[in-house]
Amino acid sequence: MSDIQQELETLCTELKEYYSLRREVIVKHEELTNKEGARVLELHDLLALKIGAFKNLISDATGIPQTGQEDVWMHAMSYLQVPLVVGSLDQLIQATSLALGKVKKEIELGERDAETGERLSKSGVTKSEPPKAFIIHGGETDARDKLRRFLLALGVQPLIVEEEPKEGRSVDQQVEHYSKIADCAILLGTADDKELKDGKLYPRRNDFIEIGRFLERFPMRIIYLQEEGASFPSIIAEKLRTPFSHDNMDEAFIVMARELKAFGLLKAVKP
Repeated sequence: MSDIQQELETLCTELKEYYSLRREVIVKHEELTNKEGARVLELHDLLALKIGAFKNLISDATGIPQTGQEDVWMHAMSYLQVPLVVGSLDQLIQATSLALGKVKKEIELGERDAETGERLSKSGVTKSEPPKAFIIHGGETDARDKLRRFLLALGVQPLIVEEEPKEGRSVDQQVEHYSKIADCAILLGTADDKELKDGKLYPRRNDFIEIGRFLERFPMRIIYLQEEGASFPSIIAEKLRTPFSHDNMDEAFIVMARELKAFGLLKAVKP
């Protein structure tokens, strides 16, 4: 079996497992065990990354929407407890199965590369790496976790340096390495885990270093999210910020998704 077929089959199997667990809660109103709940979170993050890599290929093969109000991918990866999630997951499973069949046939006909999934003709789409967003943050917070999950649902890979492979690098080398492969940066200014100075809360000193790197690397592809009660340093005092509260990040996420689209990282694909 080719590499791309194996990956699509695995994706389909994991989607079915995720569908089954979400259906228990949403449709049957059953409570999950702690182990099942942990598996749901694990599968969500895993699937979101894989969808980022395969959504163009699957949409190209099936016409399944991936933008606007009919965005099946977004609905399927939502944390909402509504039937729309289950229906979208079921639609996504069917689309993945259909895409798998078409890819298999195209490989047999010599129209698609068996390892990468790339079309051998100039037309069509290829399996692609998801865009990457470097998250500058002060520490582990609920806001950071919510941001991480939202990016994954969009098909964007969040880069949180302490969670990425270190491969013997120092902290500074780790930041430098992942800043170079990022497509954009998101500065998450939260009101906790910060330094108090002059009666205001500011990002920690190591955050300044990361901010400086990205202001030099791609100053027009940085998103500034600022929680109520937090202040930004003078180096970015004039930048437009998107405010949010601890209890409500929805509006900030809508603005952020719009910015990511403007950066060219969220692309519309016509069915």
